[in-house]
Order: sequence, then C-alpha cells, then structure tokens
Amino acid sequence: MGKYCSNCGRELQEDSDVCLSCGKLVREVSPTYYTPQSQSNQGKALSTISVVFGALGFWPLIIIGSIVGLVTSIIGLSDDANRFKERSKIGLGLSIGSLAFWLILMVIGRLSYFF
Repeated sequence: MGKYCSNCGRELQEDSDVCLSCGKLVREVSPTYYTPQSQSNQGKALSTISVVFGALGFWPLIIIGSIVGLVTSIIGLSDDANRFKERSKIGLGLSIGSLAFWLILMVIGRLSYFF
C-alpha cells in the first residue's frame, strides 16, 4: 500500500520527502549541520607568534626576536594540521629579513672599525 500526498492526493514514492506533483513537504527532514575544517583555528596562534616576533626582531628584540620568529615559523610550516601556513611564511620572511638586517649591520660595524 502506497503513501498519498495530504495536499494534492497523488501517490508518493516510498522514500520521498517531497511530493513531486505539488511540492509539499510530506516528511519532516531533520537538518544536518556541517562544520568545514576551514573554520578551524589550528595553528593560528603559532603562525601569529612567528609574524610578531619576526617583526619585533627588527626592533626592540633584535636578534632574539628573529630567532624566536624563525623557530616558530619553521614549526608552523612543518605542521600538516596548520590552517595558517601563509601566515607562517610571512613570519619566516620577517624573521630572515630581521636576522639578515642585524647581521649586515654587525658586519658593517666591524668593517668600519678597521677603516
């Protein structure tokens, strides 16, 4: 024995949720919620720390900030679950840049000592 639509009276398929004739919802459908992984904050803190310390490596933390930024950005880039790898790349660039900046200044300072 088949089911019939309460709105138009047409026969429904056994597993249908909607009447194909009139469009009335014939069975209550429970909503399913989907949370995509892209909304995960995995790695956000570590990546942000690498950017902050990479930038602070220029001033006032000088070489210490550069090294902390370098280490945290390498850890962030090597973590497969990190959703913020682009931010870790920025931290890596800032850390390398600030470290190179201070090393160049030290070399120039030593060279000017001899001249």
